[in-house]
Amino acid sequence: MRWISAGTVVLMLFAASCAAAPASHDVPKPAACDATVNKPLGDLVAQETMQPVDNVMVCGTTIGPSRPQRAGAHGGHQLIPLRAPVDGGSVLVEVVTNDELDGRVTAPRGATVFAYGQYFHTSRRQRPFKAGIHDVHCATHRGADNGWVVVNGVSYPRGSCPLY
Repeated sequence: MRWISAGTVVLMLFAASCAAAPASHDVPKPAACDATVNKPLGDLVAQETMQPVDNVMVCGTTIGPSRPQRAGAHGGHQLIPLRAPVDGGSVLVEVVTNDELDGRVTAPRGATVFAYGQYFHTSRRQRPFKAGIHDVHCATHRGADNGWVVVNGVSYPRGSCPLY
């Protein structure tokens, strides 16, 4: 009988998990911002979805300039406040960028912004925002596509993302 070492078993399991994991991919940026772009986000907000959801897009116009958030365990961040069109009106959404992973993304008041990343439900302290989108950078976990932010036509992060 032939024995397989524990190291070989670990390598085989790792290779199998990598092969089974769907690779992240790049999602195209829309040509224009309207309620159809924000439909999945609008549905999450209307349903008051509490858990994070990967691969959600938002677009809108900034209601004020972006502002830095105090650096924490994951580095510095910028908060970009958006009014996003949805069926029947609009919703306030904050886009959160990571200075280290996205580059320092800033936006003036009145900027057109598109973002793709992970939806999160905001807390009372984050009101009047109904939702947020973060992880707007190259995928860092399984199941997420590569995220991005576009401010007045300028895309972040710069360059292409490796496959996860």
